[in-house]
Amino acid sequence: MASREFFLPSQHRGARYMQHSVDALALCIISGIAISFWYQSEHFSGSVWDWDALLRAFFHRNGQGQVVPGPLGIGLVNTVRVVFWATCPALCIGFFMGVIRSSPVRVWRMLGTVYVAVVRNLPPLVLIFIIHFFLASTVTTKIDWSWLMHMPGAAYLLPQLWSMPVFVSAVLTLALYEGAYIAEIARAGIAAVPRGQWEASASLGFTRLATLRRIILPQGFRIMLPSLVGQLASLVKDSAIVAVISVQELTFQAMEFMTSSGLGAEVWVAVTAVYLALCLCLTGAGKVLEKPQNLLSKK
Repeated sequence: MASREFFLPSQHRGARYMQHSVDALALCIISGIAISFWYQSEHFSGSVWDWDALLRAFFHRNGQGQVVPGPLGIGLVNTVRVVFWATCPALCIGFFMGVIRSSPVRVWRMLGTVYVAVVRNLPPLVLIFIIHFFLASTVTTKIDWSWLMHMPGAAYLLPQLWSMPVFVSAVLTLALYEGAYIAEIARAGIAAVPRGQWEASASLGFTRLATLRRIILPQGFRIMLPSLVGQLASLVKDSAIVAVISVQELTFQAMEFMTSSGLGAEVWVAVTAVYLALCLCLTGAGKVLEKPQNLLSKK
């Protein structure tokens, strides 16, 4: 036993060294493929990619020397806005539907099941058309949104006033669509908590709501967290669908800029990199929250 413990650290270091070597080799291969693709695309197309024009499309200096966003920069800002405003209602809808799907009351379970079944089996393109043309044309266009512009930070958090109806339609569509998947994540997280936790709480006099709020959900959230992070990354990617109702997010602005500038490959390579960076940031934040020493862990 002593000899096994003596050799275990060196074996562990060897395994880690092997893992890092494999990761480095994979990174070199991927980088080589990317560089080869870049070279071959320029060589066979006969045109040099204009990266300076692409950078100016994100940010450039105006006549006063100030750095201002270009068309792709505006699209990136609007994508972040849509994701920011859709995240909270998507989580609220998802957790509420996940909780009622775990309810002992059959009517509540049926309500949650119908919502999840309908939304998950509809194409997001159809869903956004239904919400936009049946809601925006009757409700959102008749609401005075000017009061929102007086909120602190409205210039950064909200789009221009004239685009608020389609912006609200986009946020509502993404919230409903992602909420259906979050509902299943929440239901599975609640079901993963051992049944004995419910029985022990009932024996101590806790109501079902108190048990859910103080005991089940804190434990279930730790189980849900990796899937929730992945679903929020899907929210970032699914935000591209709102381009079909003329929300000026990144994909919409990329199509407009590609048409006006004639830059095709450069634009979509850059857009791919931006979406990848946003999703990797979310994934990294999720990895930090999953570490044992964070506040979510209970010892």
